[in-house]
Amino acid sequence: MNEDFWKRKLAAYLHDPPSKALDIKTHGERSEAAFRAAGFTDTEVGDYFRHADHTGAAIDRIPFPKSLAANIACAFDGVRNSFLHPLGAGDQKQAIKCGFHREFATAELAIEGEQTIQPVPSDQSLAKLKDEAERWRARFFAHWRLWRKHAVEHDYRLGFLPADTRIPDHSIWTHMQVVSALAGCVQEEENHQQVWHPAFLKFQIGPVQEFIAQARSIRDLWSGSYLLSWLVATALKRLSELAGPDAVIYPNLQGQPLFDLQWRDELWSKVQIGNGSQNVWESLGHENEELLTPNLPNVFLAVVPAQKGEAYAKAVAEAIQQEWKTIANAVWKTCDEAGLTATEGGINQADRKKRFDRQVQQFLAISWQVTPWPETLEQALQLAEGFAQDMPISEAKKRVEAVIKMASREIPKDHRDGRFYEGGDQGPKVKLNNLGLGWSVVLALNGWQLDAVRQTRSFDAANQGRWQVGTFCNKDALNGKDEAVAGGTQWVEKAQQRGAPWSVLFKHDDWMGAVMLVKRLWHLAYLKDVKGLKSDGGHFKMPNTHGIAGHMPFSNADEEEPVDKIPASEKYFAVLALDGDQIGKWMSGEKTPPFATQLADYTDAGGKAKQGVLEYFERDSDPDSKGHTLKQRFADFLQTSRPLSASYHLQFSETLGNFALYCARPIVEAFDGRLIYAGGDDVVALLPADTALACAKGLRMAFKGDPQLKEFLQTNASILKKNHEKNHEKNQAEAKKPNESPYYQKLAADGVLLDGKAPGFLCRLDKDHQPIPFLVPGPAADCSVGIAIAHFKSPLQDVVRAAQAAEKRAKRQLGRSAVAIALMKRSGEILEWGCQWDSGGLELLWAVQGAMDKDCLSAKFPHRVIEFLEPYLAQQSGLAQMQSDAGFNRKASEIIQQEIGTAANRQRGSRWSDLLPNQLRDKVSVYIQGLAEPQAMLKGLVGLMQTVAFANRTSPESNSNPEPKGTA
Repeated sequence: MNEDFWKRKLAAYLHDPPSKALDIKTHGERSEAAFRAAGFTDTEVGDYFRHADHTGAAIDRIPFPKSLAANIACAFDGVRNSFLHPLGAGDQKQAIKCGFHREFATAELAIEGEQTIQPVPSDQSLAKLKDEAERWRARFFAHWRLWRKHAVEHDYRLGFLPADTRIPDHSIWTHMQVVSALAGCVQEEENHQQVWHPAFLKFQIGPVQEFIAQARSIRDLWSGSYLLSWLVATALKRLSELAGPDAVIYPNLQGQPLFDLQWRDELWSKVQIGNGSQNVWESLGHENEELLTPNLPNVFLAVVPAQKGEAYAKAVAEAIQQEWKTIANAVWKTCDEAGLTATEGGINQADRKKRFDRQVQQFLAISWQVTPWPETLEQALQLAEGFAQDMPISEAKKRVEAVIKMASREIPKDHRDGRFYEGGDQGPKVKLNNLGLGWSVVLALNGWQLDAVRQTRSFDAANQGRWQVGTFCNKDALNGKDEAVAGGTQWVEKAQQRGAPWSVLFKHDDWMGAVMLVKRLWHLAYLKDVKGLKSDGGHFKMPNTHGIAGHMPFSNADEEEPVDKIPASEKYFAVLALDGDQIGKWMSGEKTPPFATQLADYTDAGGKAKQGVLEYFERDSDPDSKGHTLKQRFADFLQTSRPLSASYHLQFSETLGNFALYCARPIVEAFDGRLIYAGGDDVVALLPADTALACAKGLRMAFKGDPQLKEFLQTNASILKKNHEKNHEKNQAEAKKPNESPYYQKLAADGVLLDGKAPGFLCRLDKDHQPIPFLVPGPAADCSVGIAIAHFKSPLQDVVRAAQAAEKRAKRQLGRSAVAIALMKRSGEILEWGCQWDSGGLELLWAVQGAMDKDCLSAKFPHRVIEFLEPYLAQQSGLAQMQSDAGFNRKASEIIQQEIGTAANRQRGSRWSDLLPNQLRDKVSVYIQGLAEPQAMLKGLVGLMQTVAFANRTSPESNSNPEPKGTA
């Protein structure tokens, strides 16, 4: 893109200073100062595309009454009137506030902090860039990427300054990005006339879950996840070259290590800020683990110029395909140079290469949709005509119409602000003048159109389509579809002769297609050899499933102990799959909070007089011709959910990104696990069997921003840390390699990991160990988790698929906000259990497990409960189908609790307490009340006890117990 394009975007980004909310009267002067610091000339200062600002404001806010005419006072201090969580509270009755520890002593101090950390590239580093276009691109990227980062590191309060004090649920930073993105949609036509016409571009690549699950080793599992994230990062790099990084609305690219990495060589390693001694890449300080953690979803949304939308989409698709082919060619070249691709058996080298290329060509599924914006708000609403009333686009239209009704009919005319209406203050002030309010309707249409595209895409045949026999007609052992291009006895023999890393990567003679071969090798052939990343086994150690089971998540898979020396407690591992609940509805705006909770509402310094804009909408004054006061006229409006907006989209994306970047890995490692993927609301991790359920709860607490998270992590991490210390001393005595506590586990044990500031807000530590608050989805949102527990010798892809299936069961059968567990016995039997997070099931499970660990109950207690309860179960299918006894149904709860008490009395441990039976009965009562139906109660308790019994035999505190009996 040319110099003018990047200057236009930067000017739009600087149109408001970050501190605007603290001193609105002088914000223009501060904006001009920022223009000058960024490199604009005096004649260019303050010159930006104002319609982008007006549209951005219309998208994110509502047509408020004129403050003076309506007598509205709304000042922001961060304490009384504070930043509000954009997703609201779960009960939808109140806002969640992120109050500052104290307000700024003076606005001048905040302004000074804002100005001192403005990221202006040094003239010396800019001079090294090719031309003025690159230099202005560098200036824009630096402001977009670094200004907010520097601001929150200087003073976290600067990160939570609102764009509008009247509805402080979106930050000034998101508004600045929205305006610069919209300014980028200005295009110059052949007659040199500038035309502004935005469009939505939604893009998706696949396959995802099946491709990731097809893994023989943990490195394969990570490799598939990372490959997809890498390709998405490549796509986003190409799009940001064309439209700027600010154009991407989802995912929020701020702080994404993989996206930063894409710009390392071309930009960040060349640019320095001010007089700093480090270049930007060095100052970002990304650790190797961060750069090698998959963290991008397979779908993204952007705002682009309508005239170039199709060209941009094709350019992005081409960039993905080209990068994928480059990666595949690097893998082939590495295999060829190792002598592995030679003519062999029934296939010659040339045919092998043709098959490899064909499978590479057919692998990716790419879908995209460009939806131009209409010219007027009325045309935007017309897009929803003909759709069913329960579809997202219809719901979006209803919300927009509620805002239009409020602005054009319910606000008294003398209170209306002419800036929002056609004709201005001199006009009738009836018809709104900006398309921005229709954002949610156009976006809903875009999503519907992409779904249609994905359902109708064409695809090529998987195989070459002629009859063949011979060795190389074998199919890929993991996906069962692709014809083999690698593997077999001779391949493995050659690999073993080559030594490391070949002998490590190809231990088995499995047949592999092209895609699986790329997964197996690309971390060396491309990431290490071409991109220079430290992705080899020496720098990026990857354990095997036994290492995971044995609480050694950073062990090396090449250093295996003999199986006969492994304790029973170290033979079981877990795969955890977490997914946010109804994220599609959150993304489409169907679950946004009502206006009543998001409008500024606070009292004066004395705590008496009500202030803020909500006070206006609740006044018992200004009756209309029918005698209806403002409060009566606005009652329905206040209960209307906010239409989806650009800033909401960015900040919801930010909450997911924060959870993935700042919560997922620290929590998983605090529980001795290894994170495989964390992209937004999706997490895949491997853990020891005995920590998986507690880790799942910790992740859910982080997702919701539970203030008790720090205490929960500290309690669990302290125990695990002590176990590591004991094992470390034992290993030293036996001259074995150390098994030290992971870094994040130490932080958690010390009580400094992820402190809760308020519901929906957590704190991370910066490089100087200072707490910085950040947004997470919060209490209004929730997630479900699937856990599969298996012996470390179980095929990994089977366990991954079982975890994915359990996660779906948690949503579909348990009603979301749930955890589901699959226990994979070595006999092949799979036991299943699950419960909703707040059902009392987990509390009962941990109470029983704790009593067994303390020897208050014997290890046979869960087996005894199963023995007592199974006879009450009625056969529900097959020839032996029967109805449950009516007498039992009437007294089911009482009978079940009595049987629990009897089992506890019969299975007393050495530290038995007479209070224990009643304590257990109380917890059982809470759990089964939510199950309601007697047979569901029985199945739930039997499954729970089977889970306890299985977990007990995998716990380091237990001896080897028999596997749980019975079936769920």
